[in-house]
Amino acid sequence: MKYNTFIAAILLFSFTTNSLAQQDPSDELGVWYILASNSKISEKVSFQLQTQFRFYELVSEIQQFKIRTGVKYRIMEGLSAGIGYAYFRNDFSYLSEIPPSFDEHRIVEDIYLDHNVGKVKVDHRARLENRFIVNNGETDTRHWFRYMAKFTYPFSDAWSADVYNEIWLNVGDEPTFAQNWFGVGAGYKFSNFIKSRVGYQRIHLDGPDFDRLLLEITFTPDFSKKTTP
Repeated sequence: MKYNTFIAAILLFSFTTNSLAQQDPSDELGVWYILASNSKISEKVSFQLQTQFRFYELVSEIQQFKIRTGVKYRIMEGLSAGIGYAYFRNDFSYLSEIPPSFDEHRIVEDIYLDHNVGKVKVDHRARLENRFIVNNGETDTRHWFRYMAKFTYPFSDAWSADVYNEIWLNVGDEPTFAQNWFGVGAGYKFSNFIKSRVGYQRIHLDGPDFDRLLLEITFTPDFSKKTTP
């Protein structure tokens, strides 16, 4: 019964957001399909792997393919650091001023801070993102600084709701402002091994804004537990 309830919530959320987007034909409601794993290797180290298919529309016009891997190290309670690599295959052919397709490699360095305010979990992430954009055999190097604050409220052991905002700033380039992401979502924990989330995200650029539906499955294996023979 609990699985049927979660699936019904996803369908209702998708139908509602799609109906809202259709009120303005110029707005396309895209969707990001996200499959991720966060594997705990030891008490201090975890390994992250994620792939995303980002569609400009609900089921067509794939905009980006992304695969990302990284390692996170817990320095002390509430404070962690991480480093990662991401590969993007981009296709922005619906925007005539941008090349139809190009590859991008990113190296990221993260600082994580988390704490609780009552029942609300508060997560902060500061990220330096080094971008290597490859197009027609030439590489263009750019840099972003990103800061995200996320608030998660647990309704029960299984259900939670979250809201977040992330600002992106160009480093060494003008204009300083790059973009802003604002999102809300609902998460469901099937077990200690698998979690899911459905969310809505508004992407604000120096130009058009975009609405995105996020559908995510995350696996959380724990390899740090010792088994007795």
